[in-house]
Amino acid sequence: MHSTPALAPDTTIAIVGAGRLGGVLARALRAAGFGVRGPLRRDDRMPDADLALLCVPDSAIAAVAFAARPHARLVAHVSGATPLADVDFSIHPLQTFTGTETPEVFRGIGVAVDGRTPEALAVAEQLAAALGATPFRVEDAHRAEYHAAASFASNFVLTVLDAAERLAAPSGLDRAHLAPLVQQTVDNWVASGAASALTGPIARGDEATVARQRAASADVADLFDALAAATRAVADRKPRS
Repeated sequence: MHSTPALAPDTTIAIVGAGRLGGVLARALRAAGFGVRGPLRRDDRMPDADLALLCVPDSAIAAVAFAARPHARLVAHVSGATPLADVDFSIHPLQTFTGTETPEVFRGIGVAVDGRTPEALAVAEQLAAALGATPFRVEDAHRAEYHAAASFASNFVLTVLDAAERLAAPSGLDRAHLAPLVQQTVDNWVASGAASALTGPIARGDEATVARQRAASADVADLFDALAAATRAVADRKPRS
């Protein structure tokens, strides 16, 4: 963390973009004591502010940053994947949002930050800290890998869980039945990593059971095959007792 003074209490922040994250950030930054303008929608006039925080689709960042530049001392985006070519700094909460969360949602989570100058990086770190989050730096060279990791940890997990839910439905199971298994699996992964936590027929080399599972997974056979191959690679790293 940089040791520069904290952001002044009267710092003004324009939140550009009224989507899920824009709304949550606006509420949280207000609760942290900042003067927040927005969240602003597409046709709203851009106000003058100390900081402009762009909560817009990645494809719109360059154009919106250009429009915001005359109105703010520093311009930032909240994208996990987009480089800093058009902004001064970035702040990307490593969390999933529905848009209904309270400001407390940021407390204790990680936030990826970066800045084009030491001042800009310090502002990003201080904003994260003001939200109650823990900032960590991700530079442009590693931004794509970082964001891909986030997609694997969140978006792709939901794809797998959706397949599990659909496969379980004919036997009368629903999400409530599967949830304890999912939660314990995640807890085990947090404690010891995937290789040590892995159980099931692939881990124990029971290929007959794997074949029966594959036959029952006809509607998602391609997904099953890809996941089974990847799981075998994890099993190869499993510690041998």
